[in-house]
Amino acid sequence: MSRSSANSVGMTPLAIKNGLLTLCGHARKVFAGQPTRLFLHGFYLRGSLMELWVFDRSGIYSCDIFDLQTELARLISILRSYRLMTDRDLGRSDIVDNDEAGSYITLEDAAQTSLGKLYLEDQPIALSEELVGEGTTCYRAKMLGSNRWDYVVKFKWRLARDRPEEELLKLAKEKNVWGVVSLDYHKDVDSIANLRQGLRWGPYRKLLTSKHQTEESEAVGVQEQRLPRGTKGIVEHTEDTNRCLQNRIFTYVVVSPAERPLRTFKTMLELLQVLRDAVKGHRSLFQDAKILHQDVSAENIIITDGQGEGDPKGILIDLDVAMNLAVGPRTPGEVIGTRAFMAIGVLRSRPHRYRHDLESFLYVFLWTIISNRSENPPRTSKLRQWSRGSFYEIATRKTIDMDKENFRSILEEFTPEFHSLKPLAETLRQILFPLEDGAIWTGTDSSPEAVNVLYDGIIGAFDEAITFESRKLS
Repeated sequence: MSRSSANSVGMTPLAIKNGLLTLCGHARKVFAGQPTRLFLHGFYLRGSLMELWVFDRSGIYSCDIFDLQTELARLISILRSYRLMTDRDLGRSDIVDNDEAGSYITLEDAAQTSLGKLYLEDQPIALSEELVGEGTTCYRAKMLGSNRWDYVVKFKWRLARDRPEEELLKLAKEKNVWGVVSLDYHKDVDSIANLRQGLRWGPYRKLLTSKHQTEESEAVGVQEQRLPRGTKGIVEHTEDTNRCLQNRIFTYVVVSPAERPLRTFKTMLELLQVLRDAVKGHRSLFQDAKILHQDVSAENIIITDGQGEGDPKGILIDLDVAMNLAVGPRTPGEVIGTRAFMAIGVLRSRPHRYRHDLESFLYVFLWTIISNRSENPPRTSKLRQWSRGSFYEIATRKTIDMDKENFRSILEEFTPEFHSLKPLAETLRQILFPLEDGAIWTGTDSSPEAVNVLYDGIIGAFDEAITFESRKLS
């Protein structure tokens, strides 16, 4: 519940807005602590005025405002109703249960009958703290009695119009893709359309800015922006948008293996092997399954331990925004990826191509080395600027940084431990950015021959560096 002080005259619109934002902040914390929650009830009390709010992953909505001084019976009725509510009525999901061994999910009709229950680790390995959106949360998981956290369970609220990640994971599995995370189970739990069944859906509304409120006040001659009794509440300080309600589906997938983040590499040799195999995995995904990943980033490459001979030492994860090339982009012209690792062409709204993902591998390589086992580069690093500003500004910076002369200043950020990898970085830059009329070329040649030449060149460059590092250790 959020409470704002108010006298009998009323409150300013700014105070009402700030109070609602405070309530949203409380709701965000609840969802972060209970990531499988379906929705959440909230009370907004301003003096004797009360609004009932409901928060879900598609937005927030409320009932009409009422006055406790004149409608006390209504409050009593509401409180009685809440006392009679079930866990489901209160927005709690039952997909995670508990026993003496811990918290678990039950996999029904799983292809692997041995996977009856999967026990979740206490803390998530990834958590999105946004209130409205996908709310993606990932846990490592294991079977009862196992000492290894072999699986990852990912909960998310995907847009109903988006292609499910499990479809692409299934296709990758059918095509025997090498070097990509494997799908073990998936399930759709609920949807916003179902949870809001019976309600009238209108377009989203947004809070008026101070400018709009000032203009409105001047137009009606209001000198003090105070809310009288009987006000309609927050709706008076909002305006329509042209955005319709976005239906979302609450789903979860179980994938394997569950391994280490890229930044936890132990040696330079391991880092090189992991990145090389991730490029190989990308190639298999692209050429064998006709799937383009579209979000190659430091967080979407993991290190695999305990693999057999011939198994990948690094694999690609997260096909949430991947594209089935047989179908095409989900939204033509949409810019997809993680800013710091997005290719120059993608930032300039060009159609996403395989070469753009390979360019992202270079940025991952540089980012990982300069960050030196941390999540982010030092504050003084040029790479920090790859996440700031508009897409156009980032594209311009990267174009400048990838020029031969300017690239040297990037290499100067390598600590002594990684100096031996400077030649590899320069080789990758030359392969990805050949000169054309004196300027680096950021286009894509999609002919089968060019595709193989580019993949072979990048993988070969990593192989040479791996051979060099191996000799140093022998």
